Amino acid sequence: MMHRILGIVGWLGVALIFAATFVRFVRPEWDQYVIYGVRAGLVGVVLYTLGQWRDILAFFGTRNARHGAVAGAGVLITLGLLVAVNYLSTRRNTRWDLTENQQFSLSDQTLRLLQSLETPVTFLVFDQEGGFDRFRARLDEYAYQSDQVRVEYIDADRQPARARQYQVQAYGTVVIEHDDRVERVTSETEQDLTNGLIRVLSDAPRKVYFAQGHGERTTTDTERTGYSSLATLLSRDNYIVDLTTLAQQAEVPADASVVVLAGPKTDLLPGEADMLRRYLDTGGDLLVLLDPPESDGAAVRMPVLEALLQEWSIEVGNDVVVDASGVGQLIGTDASVPVAASYPVHPITDRFNVLTAYPFARSVNVAAEPAPGRTPQAIIETGPRSWA
Repeated sequence: MMHRILGIVGWLGVALIFAATFVRFVRPEWDQYVIYGVRAGLVGVVLYTLGQWRDILAFFGTRNARHGAVAGAGVLITLGLLVAVNYLSTRRNTRWDLTENQQFSLSDQTLRLLQSLETPVTFLVFDQEGGFDRFRARLDEYAYQSDQVRVEYIDADRQPARARQYQVQAYGTVVIEHDDRVERVTSETEQDLTNGLIRVLSDAPRKVYFAQGHGERTTTDTERTGYSSLATLLSRDNYIVDLTTLAQQAEVPADASVVVLAGPKTDLLPGEADMLRRYLDTGGDLLVLLDPPESDGAAVRMPVLEALLQEWSIEVGNDVVVDASGVGQLIGTDASVPVAASYPVHPITDRFNVLTAYPFARSVNVAAEPAPGRTPQAIIETGPRSWA
């Protein structure tokens, strides 16, 4: 009975190996499953061989077997050479980029980064079945340049559980996974993919500081107007969220990746503004979120903060944006909630293709005459039937 079971296991192992080889050529995007199939097949063949060891020893004790062993050794050597040639042809082949402007050739920075990898990195591409081709040429080159890179293409419609596992919100999302860190990229460009790879490999934590001291929103507030949910989302993207009171600091914390002014109720102190100027001049990032005037129309002037923004050619109005297009009614709101559908070209709003709503927003405009050395750019625009 045991011999019969082992015989079935052996034949199943052989079948798995042949099936995996077939899949390798017809569906190369399933390469990771091919490896599992070959391994399972080899286990089946080995189990069968171990179960028949007595018969094998008895066979090799005969004269014919000794002559056959020489021939068998020759066959094994030939098979080994064929396997080696196949490996070299599939993994060490020379790749040529014959496209105009070498559009699929990687930059020196990317090549150095890939060739320096010492631990595995996985690129998980979440898209619809027909959307993988735009990623394949680029990521195949990444995988070719480093044995540490593995690429997996996942149909988000057929595998929604995996999409939820990696918190994928849109088709065309590339999740870059390294150890217990993940980065998400929504572009197939080399710049975005390599930047995502750099971030996921970086040991230095990215820290977001929410400024306090002027009545700002706080990340510990779980109420509707609080930012605790935002802090949770940032943490999922490998950011460390912390609070800072600039008035009690000599400088902006040195480990700040970005400083957030979330709805201050009073103006900055001149010393705080100077601190932020120095931070911005050294390449720091600042996110300013300003509420509109109160319902009684009283506008809280913030000349110090407004002057800082004007230095960057940004003008903030003391007003409320009104949207008379009627689009807000489609989502159950009124004219006090402007709805935007226009997004000028910018990395922040890249691939935005949905309506977004902004309850009680104030106007923000690019200065008519930008300051020297500044290039302000709008990223969201309301419709022509809105005003402030």
